[in-house]
Amino acid sequence: MSFPGTVIGSDQILQLLDQAITETNRLGRQDLAGRLTAQRDQVTSGAWHVLVAGEFKKGKSALVNALLGVPVCGTDAVAFTAVPTIIRYGPAPAAEVVLDSGQRRTIDPAQAARYATEGAIGEEARLESVEVALPRELLRGGLVLIDTPGIGGGFAAAAAASTMRAMSLADAVLVVSDASQEYTAAEVELLRRAAEICPRLLCVLTKVDFYPEWQRILEINKGHLRRAGLTVDILPVSSVLRDTALQSGDQPLNAESGFPALVNRLRAQLAAQREAVSSTRAAEAVQSSLAQVAGTLDVEHAALTRPEEQAATLQRLDQARERATGLRTPDARWQHVINDRFADVQSRADEDLQARMRRLEQEASDRIKAGDPAREWAEIVPWLYQRTNEELTDAHTQMMKLINDVVEEVGRLFDGEVAMIGQLTGGGYQRPTAGDGLRLDQLSIRGPGKLELGMHAARGWSLSSSVVTTLVVATLHPGFLVVLPITAALGTVFAVKAVHGFKTARVEAARTEALRSVAGYLNQARVDANRAVQNILRHNRAQIRDYYLDRATELAMTAQAEHAATVRAVHADRSSAQQRASQTATDLARVTTLLDEAGRVRGVRPR
Repeated sequence: MSFPGTVIGSDQILQLLDQAITETNRLGRQDLAGRLTAQRDQVTSGAWHVLVAGEFKKGKSALVNALLGVPVCGTDAVAFTAVPTIIRYGPAPAAEVVLDSGQRRTIDPAQAARYATEGAIGEEARLESVEVALPRELLRGGLVLIDTPGIGGGFAAAAAASTMRAMSLADAVLVVSDASQEYTAAEVELLRRAAEICPRLLCVLTKVDFYPEWQRILEINKGHLRRAGLTVDILPVSSVLRDTALQSGDQPLNAESGFPALVNRLRAQLAAQREAVSSTRAAEAVQSSLAQVAGTLDVEHAALTRPEEQAATLQRLDQARERATGLRTPDARWQHVINDRFADVQSRADEDLQARMRRLEQEASDRIKAGDPAREWAEIVPWLYQRTNEELTDAHTQMMKLINDVVEEVGRLFDGEVAMIGQLTGGGYQRPTAGDGLRLDQLSIRGPGKLELGMHAARGWSLSSSVVTTLVVATLHPGFLVVLPITAALGTVFAVKAVHGFKTARVEAARTEALRSVAGYLNQARVDANRAVQNILRHNRAQIRDYYLDRATELAMTAQAEHAATVRAVHADRSSAQQRASQTATDLARVTTLLDEAGRVRGVRPR
């Protein structure tokens, strides 16, 4: 598994952040210090979502319980997990259920497993998810585990498309199978597709204590993955041995369970991501924040040392302040572009889904009319599931590309506005020592790259539970999950109405019933997919708007600070001006050193 970015140790990036926080606070920019503090929290304990997926009764819930050492997820021998369970760190045990209406109800954490299995509160309230907070050390660093409802049939399962959406937006995915049998062709196909979209994918083989031939199954599965061109690791584990070891304190038995290796792998992945991705983002935040501080110091230093330019400087700063203030108003062009482009994306996504559903309905219609639906129904259902999943997964991919195009456009537009403000303020600062100057217009004050911001907005460093769970039960959303209300639509309704009905009706009547059922299924798939699209777009739009609004607010405050510093310089006497000029030069040198260090982390060499 690879991680992008220039890697430095977490201790180094934390030290850089701490120094930058100290400088921004000392120089009166508490807003920038707050941004950097939030970035520091992200490096140390930001949410890292791990989706646990797999077919029914393969041991997903038992795996989560064994990882945490507490029975938080249901493991009934008969009942299935009906809704996802999201487990994160909390100082004390707590649990809530999220209803399909969006309401939340507090429940006893000991009852979380029962609610996740039943999927409802009485007959009137349907659940979307169960959320649990636990004081477990494994979760303290930001790990969030999501136990999902099972899917059956691999990529030919009714819920596979929603699972793919969830996987594409999770930080990591554990795909669970058990040692009862080797991977089926459908499972291999699901893994192949998952490997194409998952940032970090790991396979887990459960129940190795129950099946003596598990090692043979493990080797066969590895062979299947090699032949499919996949380089995904498989870790064998036993939840039963893990539970026994935790209860008895038997360390050798715990090691035999395989869970220490799994925990170490999760921690290693999290640490690697923190060092590779979080460190780069943190360095960008440091560089962005300190560049604004340095710009203010530069403007003040120039006003103090070149009084003949003060009048012209104030005039330019008045214009810069006006432009910067305008960037954060609802009338700002970048805000209109976000609204207009996301409306376009939604319109195109809706049209794309409708066109895909029409094509699918026509394909299914041609197949049904060309044969005997009663005899072919067992082949038609998985075929239609797979074709639907292919179309919906591709639609999701195309939509994410459109979202990234919007992010690129907004980023270019915002950069252009910032460049104009920089030109008015002088565009940068000169080092107070000999050598070439490092200009602010050569630094990114936007923060993360545009493409990264798009995926960051989609995935979110802390995906809201409402977004995640809405996806879970619909057609998945930017967070995760897997339950499709339409899952049983074809399998049961078709079987009863089409197959049984055919035994007592004419072929044409059976075809008519089959066509009606297919149309109903595809319509529900379109409705659920549209719901997921709306949630994804709403989440992305809000994330991107808020990100740039925060940057615009920072720029407005920077412009105001530069103007105020220049006014102070105008009114300073000669002695005060000399003393302050010396101080700003010292401050600039210190800030420049931190900027250079942040640039090295990002791979940017100062000029």
